[in-house]
Amino acid sequence: MRKARSRPSEPEAGRLTNRDLKNRSIRTAAIVLITTALFAASFLWPFDNIGIANAEDELTYHEDVEDAVAEMREAMKERETEVTIGIIGTTDQDGLRQSISELLDRATEHTGKPDEGDYINFQYASYKGEARTTHSGALPAIEIKYDLSYYDNAEQEAAVSAKIDEILDGLDLERKTDYEKVEAIHEYLCKNVKYEEAESSDDVRRTAYGALVEGRAVCQGYCVALYRLLLEAGVDNRVIFGNGVGPNGESAAHTWNIVDLYGDYYYVDITWDDAAGTEEYFLIPAGAGFEDEHIAGEEYDEDFFTEEYPVAPEAFAGDVMGSFDKIIWAAQDLEAAVLNKAAKDAEEDA
Repeated sequence: MRKARSRPSEPEAGRLTNRDLKNRSIRTAAIVLITTALFAASFLWPFDNIGIANAEDELTYHEDVEDAVAEMREAMKERETEVTIGIIGTTDQDGLRQSISELLDRATEHTGKPDEGDYINFQYASYKGEARTTHSGALPAIEIKYDLSYYDNAEQEAAVSAKIDEILDGLDLERKTDYEKVEAIHEYLCKNVKYEEAESSDDVRRTAYGALVEGRAVCQGYCVALYRLLLEAGVDNRVIFGNGVGPNGESAAHTWNIVDLYGDYYYVDITWDDAAGTEEYFLIPAGAGFEDEHIAGEEYDEDFFTEEYPVAPEAFAGDVMGSFDKIIWAAQDLEAAVLNKAAKDAEEDA
């Protein structure tokens, strides 16, 4: 099950920070195996030399936990299925158990980079984790081993990146305001993606690959595609997981986004907009009824999240901030035109 996370605190040397955990229905995690180096040599991992880096695949032991997090994040971006992370330090049995989920949670935290954060978090399907204490030379160390599965693969991710370049070039977003970027990307996805229920054997519909390359997705695929496209365009947003409530009161697992416009976030449910053929769920403020139909998971109702991502209390009043951008751009264009004419005149006089 997916584990919820609290606001990160400063890590202790050689140990990950503690976090509260909760379940999410779209993610499964196996019961972890915990042992110490004393017993690991005989049965836990098929290493030739327990506690000594394998000469063919040398393991780096990180003194800084942030470096371990970065290595884990990069491995997940590359869709690696078997990952082992080494950290200098020691801990007790509870610390080993916590380290498995904590490292994974930290590796999938929102960074503002398009192919990280929620994009990874909603594209990996499950994990199994093992942790043990060992030594790196004379120093005590921890090794954490993961078996990971994803809804997509590295080849499909490469196709997504190429498709995104094509989409953004076609939308010509360079001189658009943030509002115009959100509107253009929302419109593109509604026109080019079809909602299609995912079968258990067809998880690609949960992915940006399903949405952008194959043109078919469920809510998760819509949301990660929107997340990545907006971040590529320079607009911050988050994917929210919870339950959608239907007209008859029925509830089912659902995802949507919150999108930043000039410092305030607004709700966007692109899946329901596409299904209805409207913009009923586009840039909705708090208190306008959206929350009655979208029940966010506990993690997204905690103070640390709502304070960092405040949903606007009032409806979006129009692209006022964007109007200032256009005034500045017009002034820059005028200045460039004047300088260009002056340069041409100088050439003719020479």
